[in-house]
Order: sequence, then structure tokens, then C-alpha cells
Amino acid sequence: MNRNNLIIAGIILFFLSSCSPKIPFTQSIRDQYKLTPEEMKGIQFYLSDPLALRRGEANDQQKTTAEGKLIIQSGRTIDQVTIKANTPGAVDVVADNKTLKVAFEEGAEKSLVFSSENNRNGYYSLRALKWNNDKGEVNYGGQTFYSNQGSGQCVLMFKMKSIRKLRINEKVAKGRKVN
Repeated sequence: MNRNNLIIAGIILFFLSSCSPKIPFTQSIRDQYKLTPEEMKGIQFYLSDPLALRRGEANDQQKTTAEGKLIIQSGRTIDQVTIKANTPGAVDVVADNKTLKVAFEEGAEKSLVFSSENNRNGYYSLRALKWNNDKGEVNYGGQTFYSNQGSGQCVLMFKMKSIRKLRINEKVAKGRKVN
């Protein structure tokens, strides 16, 4: 291989190694690397699947009269928070050695709980106060919201880069002549 081909191969290898795919964050990774709470707060997490949180309130009936008619209005207000897949999130609180509170937006109490507890693969998945038909009841922004169907499958993803250093100390022998 000539020198130009070696340089091109090195550049291609560099670019391929710099693109880290997102992988699920697991309890075994946390344990293997003995990640401290400070290190956990330094990791950029991502949501694996889209998540919709909804809450609704019924409005009281309002009655008015107009043009000789009795008008009764009633309705419902629905608040929805949508977090798309691959939305970046940051750890707010490391609750214990199996639970993290991760925020995907700024604001008081706007973090979601993810835990590896009760997950046979050790993935950090969304944890709810209670589950009903794969919909979770969660506290978000100090209010009770209900997650979309299948939200129990939402896990934390992150990028991991492994850098291996290889040092080669080369010495070129000059040769030895017979005396």
C-alpha cells in the first residue's frame, strides 16, 4: 500500500469511528463503568420512541341568554406534551442506583422517571406511578398526565465512543558489519 492510500484509509477510518450510534442505556453499562452521579449528569441522553403526555379537565357548564335563546356551553380542555423520538434529555436527579430523573425541557418538575428496575434487559425505561393498558400515570410539571399506549417501551438511549490508543515505538536497525 502506498502512502496516499494509507492516508485515505486513515481518514475514512476516522470518520467512521467518529459517528457513534445511539444505543440503549442499561444497568450493566452503568455498573461496568461505575458511573457516578456527576458522570451521569454529563451524559447526553435521548428518548428512543415518541411519547405523548395528556391531561384533560372538564369545564363547568356555562349558560347565557342571547337573542331570546338559552345557550349552554360545556367542553373539555386537553393539555398535551409531545416528546419526539431522539429528543435530547439531561439527568436532573440520580434518585438511586437504578433510577434517574431526566428532563427533556426546562422547567420546574418537568422531568420523567426512568428505571432499570423490573426490566429484564436492564434498559432504563419510563416508570409510571401506575400502569393501565400500557398507559402510564406520571407526574409532570406538578400535575398528573397520562402517557400514550406503548409508552412503557420508551427507553433512554445514549452515544458511547470507545477510543483505543495504540502506541508503536519503532526503531530502525542500522545493521551490523562483520569486523
